[in-house]
Amino acid sequence: MNKYKMCSTILLPFFLFGLSACSDQNSSPASQEPTPIQADTADTTVSVEPQATAAAAESDPLPPIRGPHAGKDPHSALGPDKLLTVALQHQQEGRPFEAMQTLDDAIRRYPADARLHAVRGGLLLADGKTAAALESLEMAHKLDPDDAEILTNRAQAYRAFDRMDEAMADLDRAVTLDPDLLAARFNRGALRYASGDFSGALSDFDRCVALDPHAAAPYFNRASTYAALNRRDAAIADLEHFIELSDSEDWKATAGRLLEGWRKPVESAQAETGTPAEGAK
Repeated sequence: MNKYKMCSTILLPFFLFGLSACSDQNSSPASQEPTPIQADTADTTVSVEPQATAAAAESDPLPPIRGPHAGKDPHSALGPDKLLTVALQHQQEGRPFEAMQTLDDAIRRYPADARLHAVRGGLLLADGKTAAALESLEMAHKLDPDDAEILTNRAQAYRAFDRMDEAMADLDRAVTLDPDLLAARFNRGALRYASGDFSGALSDFDRCVALDPHAAAPYFNRASTYAALNRRDAAIADLEHFIELSDSEDWKATAGRLLEGWRKPVESAQAETGTPAEGAK
């Protein structure tokens, strides 16, 4: 699936806030201890926000064609690769309805093409149509059971239905198939954090940072994991780096508030003893 990146409501989806999108419940953290960012979309996937529902895409007729192609389908001779390219171009240029129409038409013509179902599922997942997304991703997985990106997206759909064991199984399998798939590592780290497996989460976030040291989100999640492990100095360093890299003013402000709270006990301990606070490494 590398040629046609899809949305994994990844890069997000389980962040201590989110690679490309933050979860609603974590949009305004009130405490000094952040929770895992919900990585709905990973940086390795295309961020998409389709507006058409699956039902509309399947039932509404194609709009009338004007110009030199009037009276005939300009895509009738295209294969699945070209149709997928057309759909993604529609999406990237702000025409989500046409993107979904193109995918639905392509699937009717080529029902055994896993990529078409996978990208459709990714678009629906990003739009919050989780049940329809899961249906498409289940079909994609049936057609291509060893695709790590399909597994990563399906895990996100499972998580939306609180099917955490299945989500973890998909992410474990995705990481086995593609150890360097950032979205899979990132989302698994967040799921591990949520389950209290901080050491496992730290391992995944370490790998995310190694894979893309310029991506901001993993630093925030790793900072939160360090804090949970009482490694406050390391948490502070990661949060400072997150602020340097992040493009989100809101999340920079959130990180700044966290830093203020985290620094106080460290600075007090250092002032009293001349050494780092207990537990800081």
